[in-house]
Amino acid sequence: MSYFNNIRNLRSAIHFNKNFVRYSIPKKKPLGSEIALNHFDQFYSSVFENWPSMRLALLCPHSYCAVANVFAKERSAEALFGDLDVFNMKDAYYLQLGELGTVDIPSAKASENAGAESSKEPLTQEPDYENKCTMPIAVDDTKGEFMPVTEYKHREFDEEDLSSFYLPNPGFKTNVIKHGVIHYPEHWEMYYCPKGKFRKFPPPRTDVTGLLNYYLMDGASILPVLALDIQKDENVGDLCASPGGKSLAILFGLRFGKLVCNDSSLSRVNKLKTVLSSYLPDTKEWSKKILVSNLDVRDWRCFDSFDKILLDVPCSNDRLSVTKDANNIFQQKRFPERMQIPRIQTTLLSTALKALKVGGSLVYSTCTLSPIQNDGVVHMALSNLSLESPYEFSVQDLSTAFFPLRKMFQFSDNCLYGQLIIPFLPLNYGPMYISKITRTK
Repeated sequence: MSYFNNIRNLRSAIHFNKNFVRYSIPKKKPLGSEIALNHFDQFYSSVFENWPSMRLALLCPHSYCAVANVFAKERSAEALFGDLDVFNMKDAYYLQLGELGTVDIPSAKASENAGAESSKEPLTQEPDYENKCTMPIAVDDTKGEFMPVTEYKHREFDEEDLSSFYLPNPGFKTNVIKHGVIHYPEHWEMYYCPKGKFRKFPPPRTDVTGLLNYYLMDGASILPVLALDIQKDENVGDLCASPGGKSLAILFGLRFGKLVCNDSSLSRVNKLKTVLSSYLPDTKEWSKKILVSNLDVRDWRCFDSFDKILLDVPCSNDRLSVTKDANNIFQQKRFPERMQIPRIQTTLLSTALKALKVGGSLVYSTCTLSPIQNDGVVHMALSNLSLESPYEFSVQDLSTAFFPLRKMFQFSDNCLYGQLIIPFLPLNYGPMYISKITRTK
């Protein structure tokens, strides 16, 4: 009995007061899209005055354009879309170009010649950060560091690490030359929905040729290809080509001599090959003119090779970051990877610029609003090359060249070295940053 008495005494001694019990609830980790939106709210609100409307547009479905396949049988709007209300970008482009007038505007060829001669008579321009850009990059003379002009702080943001990346070259100056009018490629047939009308294009379908009849892409994605202004028989490199939309736009222009479509990821290269095979006829002629490669541009050693290069670099991809959580670059575990993006972009751009022939041009593009990944990377790449190599470059001012598209896209005036298409609900394209750089020596 003593055993059972001991058990009873033990039970009575152990008395729980339920009022003091606290249950541990695991803290929910924030989603990548939530982190991205919070990051943008803190950062972009100090950069863009109209950030609230841009934020709304980013969170809404973006607008597409349909790029008609030049090798398909039917390319007219009626044949492709029936009674769907669409406009041809070519018509809108030349209508606005007529309003602009071309009397005092240099041609694109003239601007390239001016760039080639700049090595003899430099047209240097000191960046006017104060007047041109709300938040580009600036030099702190007291510390000798290249710092973002903002008081933005984030609990994960390593300011010291980032500022050490932007070390200026005090003697560096950038040539900025006005780009002439770009002649719209005659074989391009691109269709978009009117301003304020949110209609979905039907999915592409196979026509009698066995090829898909058009390719859907964000309307702003066509501008980097337009900025290349490819001339007949030029050798072109699309060095970050996957998924292939911009490569197709180059192909559909029918101006290039040879085209290299490259990507560093084997899986993306396979996707690129699938896209190309769905739109191009399987002939020996095209197999001789198109090369698909799987190389890291940072390891590129083919210098002085291309007349034109398109470098659509990996970036923070703002629209995708606020709408998709899968594999989001803003996930907490990917923070170190995200902080390396500007360094990787700068290395990619510096290496790709060396692959240009003298007189050749490179278009650098991103799908982010970040001044660091846009103007900042262009500045640092050119600054580094001025110290490390004998090459010389000039930046092409695309403001006049893109004037005919001002009614189709919403442009920001915040950039020094390029053009930035910003999300705007009635014209919900982008974001897309485009900078054109020409090798002069």
